[in-house]
Amino acid sequence: MERSPSGGTGGGGAAALFRFLPEEVTEMEALVQQISFAIPDGLVLDALANKFTASRHTAGKIPVPVQPKQVLCWFRKRRYSPEGRASLCTQATQMMTPAAANQHQEGFTFRAQARAAARSGSSSERNPVDDVEQFEAKSARDGAWYDVAAFLLQRGFETGHPEVKVRFSGLGGHEDEWVNVRECLRQRSLPYEARQCAIVVPGDHILCFQERQKQALYFDARVVDLQRGNHDSRGCRCRFLVRYDHDHSEEIVRLRKMCRRPETNYRLEF
Repeated sequence: MERSPSGGTGGGGAAALFRFLPEEVTEMEALVQQISFAIPDGLVLDALANKFTASRHTAGKIPVPVQPKQVLCWFRKRRYSPEGRASLCTQATQMMTPAAANQHQEGFTFRAQARAAARSGSSSERNPVDDVEQFEAKSARDGAWYDVAAFLLQRGFETGHPEVKVRFSGLGGHEDEWVNVRECLRQRSLPYEARQCAIVVPGDHILCFQERQKQALYFDARVVDLQRGNHDSRGCRCRFLVRYDHDHSEEIVRLRKMCRRPETNYRLEF
């Protein structure tokens, strides 16, 4: 790649980069170990954001307030780090009884049940299924993607404009949103593992963690160029030039900031 990794285009230079301070990371790391890589609830996220903001002001550091969504995204990254995924898999194996596994396997998927509900012509607002762990939704407030914690209501399936009201993981009820099923809801994107860097090529659509001074969120992006590198104790050292869909800015990122989006044939269709 010819572009320097020290800065991108579209206002994505190093001066605008948001970083958690070492002492903040230490506190969040202790918490994530305590809760076994789960996502804290909204009250905890708010409390951490307020605490970090206050301590930064006291120390005379960056005056921009730390946002709860920034804290949420940090926990989301840790949850889907290799260590976090291993912990979650262990927990799932220990907790899943044979009866529960059979029930999960035989249950309706969200797609199938929503189609059945649409054909039945029942109420325009009804309780959807509970199997939501595999979904992520795009927020209309900031254009970023968040894991879905719950489907609350659904409507518009009879008219051909299906929407579901979602609650985002780690956020409270005041952040609930109605989202378009076809455009703003999909299977959850998963972080690339170091060994998967070889399958990434220019033109790939990805979900990428964009860090800015006022926000650090996951946005859709496309791989523009790449430079292969060696792997060491820190993992993949390849560099990827990405262009974000929402603001068309470009920056060079490592694989650890990138998530593999679901294939088109796995998107939810109704």
